[in-house]
Amino acid sequence: MKQLMFCLLLLNSVWVHAQALDKVQITTSQVSEMTDIGQLLKLSEQHKAAGEFAQQEVVLKRLVELRPYSPAFRMSLIKTYAQQNKKQQAYNDLIEFQKAGLSYPVRDLKGFENITSTPVFDYIEEGMANNAKAFGEGSEAFSIPEGFSGMLFENLAYDANDKRFLLGSVRTGAIYQQTEGGEFKAFIDPANVENGPWGVVDLVVDAASDSLWTASATMPQYKGTTGQNFGKAMISRYQLSTGTLQQNFQLENAQPPVLFTALHMGAQHNLYFINPLTSQIFTIKQGGQSIEPLAAVGSLTALKAITTNSDESIVYVSDFEQGVFAINKATLQVAPMARSKNGFFAGISDLFYDDGDLVAIQSGVQPARLMRYVLKQDLLLQNMFPIEAAHPAFDGLGNGTLVDDKLYYVANSQWSKMDPLGRLAADQQWAPVVVLQSPTKYRMEEHMEQQRKMEEIKKRRGLK
Repeated sequence: MKQLMFCLLLLNSVWVHAQALDKVQITTSQVSEMTDIGQLLKLSEQHKAAGEFAQQEVVLKRLVELRPYSPAFRMSLIKTYAQQNKKQQAYNDLIEFQKAGLSYPVRDLKGFENITSTPVFDYIEEGMANNAKAFGEGSEAFSIPEGFSGMLFENLAYDANDKRFLLGSVRTGAIYQQTEGGEFKAFIDPANVENGPWGVVDLVVDAASDSLWTASATMPQYKGTTGQNFGKAMISRYQLSTGTLQQNFQLENAQPPVLFTALHMGAQHNLYFINPLTSQIFTIKQGGQSIEPLAAVGSLTALKAITTNSDESIVYVSDFEQGVFAINKATLQVAPMARSKNGFFAGISDLFYDDGDLVAIQSGVQPARLMRYVLKQDLLLQNMFPIEAAHPAFDGLGNGTLVDDKLYYVANSQWSKMDPLGRLAADQQWAPVVVLQSPTKYRMEEHMEQQRKMEEIKKRRGLK
């Protein structure tokens, strides 16, 4: 009788296991065809709420397949491994984080308990802790008095003619200057609420033509936003030396909402910018009198930054979720700069072309960092390394500007301190905005020498 009961229990266990496995297989079949990120996230949450970690794992694997550079999706996947006691899979992914220079401590996070009591985890955690240590030699260039912090200076430009930094306020539309002598003062009065310009979203200097370009918009954070002007945007050109408004540019027949951002002045004096709401890239050619469409990249749904190479034949864009892409300006062919799924290229909020390479502000990873991507012939990614990471002043990186061999950038953006209506959140307070300066080639020769040695080792071992 006992033997019969055992056999029945065994058969029942096999049947239950087969049912669960079949459910996973069905989920895999369905999920493998899905491409909508929102739908997949909703499905993942449904499985999570039901405690169906095997099914959630399948969904998260699909999300990682679609967004391989997203630390958030990868971390959620690691959590499902931990909840199923799949230590090896969890460790493999955590080691990838560690090798990429990232630091996501998980010991005290709920759901990771199954994987934190082994020597392997201790080793990974030690590596993560080392990645969280400050790296680089960034120093404070200047800070903005605390009384101005709520004006939201999220971008800056440099005027080489008068040796001053220019900062535009999203809140008021005014433009301020930080002089060489250290004085912070007004340069251009607040914008025109009715007709624009409005709140300054971005600005860039073309010193050779005595021009200052701004992108402005009406949004909740701009104090002049009304029901009549909400959702409008424009590009404006000022005379750099005097601050005189010379011309406004708007899209003809455009239906709100419109947003222009990520201004970039190419070496050939053509202006480039994006509308992140529609994934479109626009240009105003040197001497041009209108905004012209350049490319529509609907597959990139989180455009954040844009730059060009020295002859403007290649346009580089960063998608906050998918990484960096190169666009052939003549053919409009779009190609990812990194073809490997290893590494993390998401979270890049600003991008610069610097002496044949790309320099990026990577604000969307932990720790936040500045990266240098070494290119060959402007297209082939050869090497990458940090030039600044985990600086003590980092608290939500803003955007920046290149000045000679240094990158100047906002270290502590105030943007996340607001509620959806643009008001200071109840549990937050404004802080003095700090602008840091970091050398763009910090320890570059050392990194390149290490790369050369690794290539030699691969050749000797027949790995290449």
